[in-house]
Amino acid sequence: MNDKLKIPQWLILWLWHALLGEIYPNIRAIAVSFSDNRELRVRYYLDRKPTRFDFESLGYVMTHVLSNASSNEDIKSVKEECEYSTLPLGELNKLDGIVFARREYDI
Repeated sequence: MNDKLKIPQWLILWLWHALLGEIYPNIRAIAVSFSDNRELRVRYYLDRKPTRFDFESLGYVMTHVLSNASSNEDIKSVKEECEYSTLPLGELNKLDGIVFARREYDI
């Protein structure tokens, strides 16, 4: 088992807290990456083409995440992405990790 997580535990907690009340039915999964340069990338995977609402929701989440930061040393830059995909969850690009995935049934 890898003892060194690519996504720091403090960041995972910040993301989970920011996502409370922001998960809606069209979000299939949320992938995250955090680089050595302290760039945070958050990607919503959606079951339809992204709309303005999706980008606003993601912006709201990122605002909450950044409000936890004590300085720009915690997170130096952010990248927000919304992507439509019909790929099975297991085939999505997980970046450094998935912080949310809805349950999907094979019907």
